[in-house]
This record gives sequence, structure tokens and C-alpha cells, in this order.
Amino acid sequence: MKISKSPSAPCWADLSTPDPEAARYFYEALFGWRTRSSDDPTVGGHGTFALDSPDGPKVAGVGPVLRPGQPAAWLPYFQSGGIDAVTARVSGNGGRVVSGPIGVPAEGRLAVCQDPAGAAFGLWEPQGRAGFEVVNVPSSFCWFELLTRDGAGAVDFYQSVLGWGARRDGGHTEWSVADEPFGSMVDMSTGQFPPEVPSYWNLYVAVDDPDAVAERCTELSGRVLVAPTTIEPGRFAMLADPQGAAFSVMRFAA
Repeated sequence: MKISKSPSAPCWADLSTPDPEAARYFYEALFGWRTRSSDDPTVGGHGTFALDSPDGPKVAGVGPVLRPGQPAAWLPYFQSGGIDAVTARVSGNGGRVVSGPIGVPAEGRLAVCQDPAGAAFGLWEPQGRAGFEVVNVPSSFCWFELLTRDGAGAVDFYQSVLGWGARRDGGHTEWSVADEPFGSMVDMSTGQFPPEVPSYWNLYVAVDDPDAVAERCTELSGRVLVAPTTIEPGRFAMLADPQGAAFSVMRFAA
């Protein structure tokens, strides 16, 4: 995955959490991120995570959940050159527009959607802010993976709505924009996943040592959902922060 200005490419990741202060402490201690809170009262307490210092390259966003009882979660955003047309395609292809499009003053317009299987994702039409300022280096996002119970339907949906390329390889599908791979899809209908686990997007952070990061996660009161494991692309672990937001870490093989 690379920083891309191409429409439909991944461009941002945002954490919604019932305890933003605790989340900031966790991710600062786990990845070395630094938090910068917005001075704009209209953005509802949102801030940004950055590498090395509050003024460093922006990695992700963080803010409070919108309603009591809403679970903590990471949400991927995909770039849109015309968000009204894209949200219309979401609805026209069996998805759901949960909120928006709405404007963020001087930055852009956003919408939150669900695909037909229920996996949530965001759309971002940039104006003053493009999105990621760094990817693929340690402690930044490097891969976006869809876990879904309707693999064939997901391919049809995302190709129709966002125009992604989809290269199938066994039980996995690799997503791409303009021939640049940025993520993958796992079909959950194989029976390897508990039936109560819904379709969702799993976001990966690049790290040098997944084992050390997993150990540090538990020290910080997070959880290890999938222990560090070596797979063909590299070594990964799936973790959850203390508020329950799941994410993965990956060291890619050469």
C-alpha cells in the first residue's frame, strides 16, 4: 500500500472509542504515536495521531463514539472524487449510507456506509486535507483487510461502487487501485469463524516485532486475539485495545 491520491484508494483510518483519553494513552505507549486535539469545537472532540510528535506526519484520527453503548472500532476511509455519486452507488448496489455526506470545514466531506454484508467503511472527499501523511513505515498503517460472510457479493459491491481490482487466490482476494495492491479479503463463510462474528474491516499497522508488540499490548491492558503467527506475507498478530477496538500488526516478509 502507498499514499495515493487516486479515487477509491484507502486514505485514512479513524478510531471511535467510548474513552478517547484512555485510547490515546494506549496507542501512544504501544506505537509511540502522539496526539493532537483539534481546537475546532465543531468536530466533536476529535483529534489526530501522529508519528514522533504532535506535529509529525498524521497516521490516524481518534474521537468519541456517537452514542452510548456504541462499541469501539477502527474505521477505514476510501477517497472519493465525488462523494454524492459514490454514496448513490452504495445505495444502488445493496449497501447502506449510515450518515452523510457531511462537510468538515476547510478539510473535506465524509460519509459512513455499510456494504451489503454489514461491514462499515467511510468515504472521504478531500478539500483541505488529503488523509494519510505516512504509510508502510513502522507504526503506520500498511494493509486493509475485509472479513466478510459474502465473498462473491463483496467483490461485486466494491467493484461496482469503488472500481477496485480483485485478484482471487484460493480463499483470499487481493484488492487494488490502479494495479497497486492495498488490501485483501477473507471469506468468513468457510466455517473457520464463530457465527456471531460480523463482517468487518481489519486494519493493519506495520511493526518491526509483532511478538514484542503483542506482549506490550497485554501489559497495557489490551488483548491478543490472534497470537503472533507466521504466514506467507510475513508475521502478524491480531490485537484489541482496552476499549475493545480490534486491529492487527504485521511485519511483511522481504
